[in-house]
Amino acid sequence: MTVPTDVSTVADAPTAETAVDPVTFEVIRHRLLAITDEQGATLAAISGSPHVVNANDFNVGLYLPDGSVAAMGRTIVLHSASMALITRHVIADCAENPGIKPGDMFVVNNPWKGAIHAQDMGIVVPIFYEGELLAWAGAMCHLPDVGGSKPGSFCNDATECYQEGLQLTPTKIVENGEIRDDVWNLILSHTRAASAVNLDMRGLVGANNTAVRAMTQLADRYGADTVRQVMAGLINLSDRRLRQRLSSLPDATVRSHAFLDNDGGLDRVYEIDLVLTKKGDTLTFDYSGSSPQAPGYINCTSSGLMAGINAALLPILAYDAPWNQGLFRAIEVNAPEGLIVNAKRPAAVSGGALEAGWLVEMTAVEALSKLAACSDELIRESQAAPAGGPDQFVLSGTNAHGDPFTHVILDCLATGGGAYAHRDGVWTQGQHNIERQRISNAEDMELETPLLYLSRSLIVDSGGAGERRGGQSMGSVFLAHGGSDLRAVCNGHGWEAPNSTGIFGGYPGTQNDREVVSGSDVLERMRQGEILNDVADIAGERPTMHGRQGLVRLADGDVIASVHQSGGGWGDPLNRSADDLAADLRDRAISVDAAERLYGAVVVNGTIDDVATRERREAIRGERLTWPRATDAPEVAVTGDALRRGPLGTQLSIVEAPDGSAFVACNCGHVFGSVREPWRASALERRSHDVHEFSRSRRLNEVLEIREYACPSCAVLLATDVAGVGSAILHDIEMES
Repeated sequence: MTVPTDVSTVADAPTAETAVDPVTFEVIRHRLLAITDEQGATLAAISGSPHVVNANDFNVGLYLPDGSVAAMGRTIVLHSASMALITRHVIADCAENPGIKPGDMFVVNNPWKGAIHAQDMGIVVPIFYEGELLAWAGAMCHLPDVGGSKPGSFCNDATECYQEGLQLTPTKIVENGEIRDDVWNLILSHTRAASAVNLDMRGLVGANNTAVRAMTQLADRYGADTVRQVMAGLINLSDRRLRQRLSSLPDATVRSHAFLDNDGGLDRVYEIDLVLTKKGDTLTFDYSGSSPQAPGYINCTSSGLMAGINAALLPILAYDAPWNQGLFRAIEVNAPEGLIVNAKRPAAVSGGALEAGWLVEMTAVEALSKLAACSDELIRESQAAPAGGPDQFVLSGTNAHGDPFTHVILDCLATGGGAYAHRDGVWTQGQHNIERQRISNAEDMELETPLLYLSRSLIVDSGGAGERRGGQSMGSVFLAHGGSDLRAVCNGHGWEAPNSTGIFGGYPGTQNDREVVSGSDVLERMRQGEILNDVADIAGERPTMHGRQGLVRLADGDVIASVHQSGGGWGDPLNRSADDLAADLRDRAISVDAAERLYGAVVVNGTIDDVATRERREAIRGERLTWPRATDAPEVAVTGDALRRGPLGTQLSIVEAPDGSAFVACNCGHVFGSVREPWRASALERRSHDVHEFSRSRRLNEVLEIREYACPSCAVLLATDVAGVGSAILHDIEMES
């Protein structure tokens, strides 16, 4: 374990079993969850921020006296670990000086003290009962701006954290029930959006006051000892439940990687590399093979690392357990400081939550999903990668009312979900780490900013192709109208690297895309009665866009359009049924071009020709049989009756020979090789640099390629990998013999 213990997982909660009767236990358990709901409602009512009200980019929680999570809100899962880390740092830094007393609250937004990036500000409060510390409560939300070189504080030009705005280590902001004006005013003096930040912070304080009152009432009714026992018992319950689930899974090593492209900025491609080891009832996440920290703002600290891991773990393997500290006990993490996923100060990290931290989550989702797909019971919980990262769009300037503003456009959150073994991904599901997803309210945004919607629609062909298709993402076309000195800060990865990867043969979802039309003819044509909603129909100059574009000046009449990454597909696209394809065409989930190019369909007058489609698909499978083998691995034969041990996705299985040795086999009966060796080595392989063969995307970085692997007997596509040119064949699931 190379992540420092004080900033990774927090210490174990008390292990004493609760003696509380089951009825009282359940009543208090549900009351604790209700308190977090009340905290969230208070924050939203006071703040009014689009981040809080529309995006649910906040979280709240209750913690044991040592900072262990007892109950957390169900909004943005990324903050589940962050608030606990903040509480831990407050205890460590403030217990002696300035002291922790009743009526105090502490503010933190330092990424090396628990925050994921400086825009995430948390305020925590100790809850005393009859002179003793009963618990902690906390609330955190994303602020619109905390200073730094760029509006919104996503400082894409930063090379060190000192350029990224205010970063408070644990600081007492409320003392004896009174707000400290010196600290409060210090924070407001560092932001371009003081009025909004003022309300956000008051919302955080109000959420904590709600928790203090409710927890005091709970202790009055049931007694402080009973409340403590229930909180500790909940942690132990979650620990047992997760360990039981892990024990039901086979021991294995699962590998996953993702690529962070830096087009327009650093001109490098960075790798986030995960080796997940499941042994017994424990999980080890090893990110030590990831790239060194970057000289730009894309790094995350250990707070972001843990946030990404937890955001993947909780929904996939802990979907039916109380979300608390018990779920973190079975986890170990290896990520030496100085990596892009555990950056050492003074690295720039303001974009880390949406960059390296996001791809930590994507790799963890893929690895945990592949592990779950080794179980007949849990395979329905596994999922292709969801949206691999948002394209930031922060607009600032002066609005039509003459008021300065800074506004983060949240349409990038309406992304399609990854496909499952048994169903397609959900349309505009939203990000994997935000459980209660909402996006910008169009009317509110048009009132507050000089932007008008020309369109907001589902994007055809955005979901990754597969036997089960990834969900569609939403795209938007905006018109700048009114206001002045408009500056758009646009940055995102997934520009030249598919991050929303498919699984078990599924293709990746679309990549981020953005287009600006300067000096457009929209306003003149609208005056003539035309309705324009397709950016391709708009005339004007189109400057070259990059993933990390940085600052873009917008003038009246300019247009900006965006398409966002979407979820990957599951399984061979040639196995998608004709009925499903017909429904896709009818619903405009896919185009005729995609039906023919990606799914091998024959479409005549908008209708699937079943017979011709079957023939074309057989021809494509025949072509696959001409692919070369990935290596010269020898043929494998298993004599005698082989026993199926379990699945390896939906097309492969682990089989056990009579002598006890284990092999990977296709459903058609073809045997690849030992579970300890990469089955891809004896599969048929094709490599391509044309990403459009696999999705609607058209850009792939020159250092990357896409590899397809098919069964040498039935030609079913078994894997579609995004890999570095010249890199070794991936051994993604290595089972213990």
